[in-house]
Amino acid sequence: MQGALLGAAPGVRLDALALACAALLAMAAPPCTAAVAQVSVDVPQGKTKSVRLRRLPRGAVLGVAISASAALRIVLVSAGQLKSGKPQALFRGAVDRRMSFRVVIPESDDYYLVLDNRRGGQAVAVTATIEAQKGKPAPPPGKGGKVEETRAGSLAPA
Repeated sequence: MQGALLGAAPGVRLDALALACAALLAMAAPPCTAAVAQVSVDVPQGKTKSVRLRRLPRGAVLGVAISASAALRIVLVSAGQLKSGKPQALFRGAVDRRMSFRVVIPESDDYYLVLDNRRGGQAVAVTATIEAQKGKPAPPPGKGGKVEETRAGSLAPA
């Protein structure tokens, strides 16, 4: 799957047309300025699932809209951060039913959208729509990316 923008864990369905456009964006093809993919996954109680976003370029604007059948936690982290002793997430949040967020990617790397149901009392069906667009250059690493979040519903206190 060389050149693809999105990779997913087993059991995650990807829209083939969106995946093809994502591959074009990852290779910086001039005609494609955005890539959209939708993934659907069931996250078992007490488990996590992740979606790999391959080779996101520095400065890309990543938008994620999530629908979930129950509450779970969401984390967006770079592969480089995962290798560090104390990874710092680019985005961290919780969803009860629906939420969306946008981030500017601070450095070129693979990123992981982690769906965390370790504290959940039931399996959660999740649909995530992920859009990557070429954007203005991001601030240099160390200054972080911009984050914008929209939320519908709230996570009940644990």
